[in-house]
Amino acid sequence: MSSPIVTLTTDWGDSSFFAGMVKGRLYSAIPDVRVIDITHSLKPYDLAGAAFVIRNACMGFPAGTVHIIDILSEEKEGEGFLVVQYNSQYYLCTNNGLPYILFGDTYQQAVELTAYWTSKFYNFAAYEIFCQSAKSILSGTPISELGRDTVLVERRLLRYMVNGDVIKTHVCHIDTYGNAYLDIRYDELMEILQMRSFDLGIRGVHINEIKTSYAECTQSALTVSQSGYMELALYKNHAANMLGVSVGDILDIKIK
Repeated sequence: MSSPIVTLTTDWGDSSFFAGMVKGRLYSAIPDVRVIDITHSLKPYDLAGAAFVIRNACMGFPAGTVHIIDILSEEKEGEGFLVVQYNSQYYLCTNNGLPYILFGDTYQQAVELTAYWTSKFYNFAAYEIFCQSAKSILSGTPISELGRDTVLVERRLLRYMVNGDVIKTHVCHIDTYGNAYLDIRYDELMEILQMRSFDLGIRGVHINEIKTSYAECTQSALTVSQSGYMELALYKNHAANMLGVSVGDILDIKIK
């Protein structure tokens, strides 16, 4: 890649100096690098929310892209720092269950990093370990030379379940506009419904059709996000607040 790309996905917040530190090190160490902020507004320690964002925002980048993911990056016994190669991209992260949520067993290679700390204080893996490793990867070093092969710590998320004529789906993400994403994709929902109708009841509001655009969601409605996941939306309003739903809530879609 003539102009290498490194992305940053973190829970640092927008008022901290951490992003500036990491960007400064990357720009100083890697010629012509482009550093792209995915988000620094992940909820701290929320692996499920992080997985949703990464799955939808990072995986469309070109082959050879390096993704730095800094959330719950504390090295523990059995939970070291990793580079995971997936779809010819490289994900620098911690073996805390998040990589397994993202990739399961479908990744190309997972290597536990043996990069060394230059500080005697071990508090900022993204600056120390991940920046070093990004430089090595983008300079052409095979990831097998950055450590030893390992397996991912398993962690599984609850996903939608079908119980008779009821689909139990979870609210997995709420975006800036108040759209509430469900953990079921449009194609999955259509396969279950098999042309049957449905009713999604939320605190007295009944939703029984899928709108094709936000502009049609003049009342709380179900539509399909660009990522393919179903979402509750309300045009120019905060659907999650209006419906009283939060991340983790279970909603019942009744099949008729």
